[in-house]
Amino acid sequence: MLISGYKVEVELARGWVRENCIKRALIQAPPGLRGIANKLVEELSSSLEEALLHGGGCWGGCDLAIAHARAVGADGIIHLGHARFLDEDPMPCVYLECRRADPEPLIRALEGNMKSLEGFERIGLGATVQWLDHIDLLKRLLGGHGIRARTSPPTSPLRYEGQVLGCAYQPLLKLSREVDGYLVIGSRFHGLGLGLQTEKPIFFLDPELGAMGALGAESEKLLKSRYGYIEAARGARDLGIIVSIKPGQFRMRCAMRLKKLLERAGRKAEILIMDDVDMEMLRNSGFEAFINTACPRLSIEDQERVELPILLPAEALIMLGEARWEEVIKSPKYLAMEV
Repeated sequence: MLISGYKVEVELARGWVRENCIKRALIQAPPGLRGIANKLVEELSSSLEEALLHGGGCWGGCDLAIAHARAVGADGIIHLGHARFLDEDPMPCVYLECRRADPEPLIRALEGNMKSLEGFERIGLGATVQWLDHIDLLKRLLGGHGIRARTSPPTSPLRYEGQVLGCAYQPLLKLSREVDGYLVIGSRFHGLGLGLQTEKPIFFLDPELGAMGALGAESEKLLKSRYGYIEAARGARDLGIIVSIKPGQFRMRCAMRLKKLLERAGRKAEILIMDDVDMEMLRNSGFEAFINTACPRLSIEDQERVELPILLPAEALIMLGEARWEEVIKSPKYLAMEV
């Protein structure tokens, strides 16, 4: 079914309801798809005894509202706008990816900005799940301009060839020796995540805004600011280690290892258990710095909302002298949420 330009697999949801004997479902959607969630409630009214709309965050397939669903007695979750993230869901879940039906915004944005890619012959190509149906078309369009676009098979948590997430770019990074640069379809946000992990030129293409641009200067500026936060954290004696209970972000083992490393270095460390990471709570927590084991992009996009450093695990290792800055930046180690 086409709803607001998105392909919504209503029949898939109906089949899932029947197969799993779902009576009460929690429908979870990111802010931009909340209207589709409302329409889905209407479409499933004859299949469910009750459909409940989730009103909290929905930042990715990692962010399943399991605790909320269990609290309200839901039998399962209908998750909109993202591909499956976990290998095994904690309760019945169906993912309606809501892919974009019309490639015209993508075509228009690319053709209007091809000058940005002049001089490139081989491009590593990635896209968010909304645009994956058109990735072969995109390859042909680029080929018409003399650019060979390459994709690579997915590795967990990615599910499709060519797919990227704001935290997962492994297939593209494997192409490093075979490409001159990368083009990421989605938004500046999705391109920037890759820019922190490679020396290759990065371009983003946002079909919604019709915008395209290089991210090299922005990546360099961001890394300089991150180095400043690492230096600021060196003097911190009391640190909070953030752990999220979101199923795809729950990294208690990583947090415990970090706690031991900090204590061995003479620091005091406490573990903070959260669902959505509340920046106001961090600001007023009494800690001097934080280490983030939840979503890695919290340390990038939300850092300025809290004056205190919110380090990634790799940055914490640099602070403690367990790793060197030069070994971590512009490499896959930078966003690796492990120690």
